[in-house]
Amino acid sequence: MTKNKSFLEGLVSNWPAKALSLVAAIMLFIFNNFSSLPERLISVELHAVFAEGLTAAQPYPHRVRVAIRGNARSVSAASEEDLSAVADFSRFTAEGMHTTPVTIQKRGVLEDLDAIEIQVDPLEITLLLEKKARKRVSVVPVFKGFPATGYRLEHYTINPPGVDLEGPAGIVGAVDSISTEDIDLAGKRDSFNARIRLVNENSLLAIPGGDTVDFRGQILEVAELKTFEGIPLTLQGLPPALDPANGPPGGWITLQGGQSLFENFTKEKIQLVVNCAEVSEPGRYELPVRPAVPDGMTVAQFGPDHVALFIRRDGQVEFR
Repeated sequence: MTKNKSFLEGLVSNWPAKALSLVAAIMLFIFNNFSSLPERLISVELHAVFAEGLTAAQPYPHRVRVAIRGNARSVSAASEEDLSAVADFSRFTAEGMHTTPVTIQKRGVLEDLDAIEIQVDPLEITLLLEKKARKRVSVVPVFKGFPATGYRLEHYTINPPGVDLEGPAGIVGAVDSISTEDIDLAGKRDSFNARIRLVNENSLLAIPGGDTVDFRGQILEVAELKTFEGIPLTLQGLPPALDPANGPPGGWITLQGGQSLFENFTKEKIQLVVNCAEVSEPGRYELPVRPAVPDGMTVAQFGPDHVALFIRRDGQVEFR
């Protein structure tokens, strides 16, 4: 009996310290077991939530690092889609510096698993909040390269010509335009359409209507002016009985056209035509001259525009 009593007294003596030691041993056992479990690091997109009319006025991390520890099967099956990270600033309704924790929510294969540990880095986010503003700005095209030799960009349109920018009032107020990505003109000979993305270099600015515009470029061949002289006048419709004593004087013509049209072009392809169909009896006639040129050519100037034809009674034709 004495031995049993001594044993019981020894067991319960200083029991608080012994209980704490037991709990510590159990916790250490659990910790050692849990720390030996596999761990996986996943980068997760961070969603920041703001009160109506406020937004972030400084850059912040858009991804956070999440550490998952648990049984090997759960950890290996987990992916970014099974986690969401949120920094909720919606309870702050005044401008200024504010701090909020980063919360992690489980979903997918992790949604019903409790025996896992999740840690996030950073634990909280501190941001300067500012009033949100919206403003219409113009779209400015940025070109790269040049059309083919002898061609040029004659005209272009952008639809829409302007877009809305949304973000912190201080930044939005300082922006008047937004540029496009490079529009490549290199070697082009024909007009073209393209869907062009806008270049938004500030992560705090959003383009609510979308970040692309429609571009239409009109490519035309560069027009040249060339003058050809000594062009003979061709008489059409002159009665055979009327024989000119001397031919009509030569003329000249200035043509406008693309470089390709003037390649290997000679003045023999040009005519200055005099319509003599109304010439029938002696007298003086003032006849107009009209040019005849190949398709694609434009007549800028020519001369003469009239010739004076004189029919003598003996049937001789003179040009004066």
